[in-house]
Amino acid sequence: MKTLYLVRHGQADRLGKDYDQLTDKGYLQAKKLGEYFLKQNIEFDFVSSGNLRRQIQTVDAVRNEFTKERFCIPESITDDKWNEFDSRLWLGIASRIREVDSDFANLYSNYKESWERKDPQTLDLFQILIHRVLSDWVGGNWNEVAPYSFLQYKDRISSALKNLPEKNKSILVVTSSTPIAIATGISLGLQKEQFLPLMKFIQNTSLTIFRQITNRWELDSFNGRPHLNSEEASIG
Repeated sequence: MKTLYLVRHGQADRLGKDYDQLTDKGYLQAKKLGEYFLKQNIEFDFVSSGNLRRQIQTVDAVRNEFTKERFCIPESITDDKWNEFDSRLWLGIASRIREVDSDFANLYSNYKESWERKDPQTLDLFQILIHRVLSDWVGGNWNEVAPYSFLQYKDRISSALKNLPEKNKSILVVTSSTPIAIATGISLGLQKEQFLPLMKFIQNTSLTIFRQITNRWELDSFNGRPHLNSEEASIG
């Protein structure tokens, strides 16, 4: 039976000037995940990630745990189908919402000011904003959304799943929260409106496992982090 391990990247620098960079905690989370795979005797014959830096840094940290213990693990292959949605998407939709919703516009201004101060409250404000943006995106509330609609992005993730190599039995893919949520929703046969709750809860370096049964991926476990203690798993 073929097994797919989908992993979200480690914690990234949400309060910094470059979000596409792991924090020290993000590197630790990825290291712990590599150690967990070794302790559980989980090995891989195919490894991939998106081509975002935080995804590549995570997969490299996992692979390093294998190589330093002299365990074989394939070189990672990048595939941009596993990238998180383009930041232009959320900025574009947020701009449209701000034009018609003064409360959202004020919240967005508070978020920008908080981000400039590197205030921890930035994370809470962002979660409120992104939930509204994603709700509108999934619902198809705006025409001609750049660079793609939700259904187009869903098709991209579906294509990434179908394009995983047939001959390999144990596959590791490091990606981001939205691709994992969509892969899970596809596996469960959800309607598009049911994808949104999944997007909110996928944690850093969480492990979502699928088994391939008769040419479809069936969900085995979702958003697990058995490799982390409570401090390592915390967001702050």
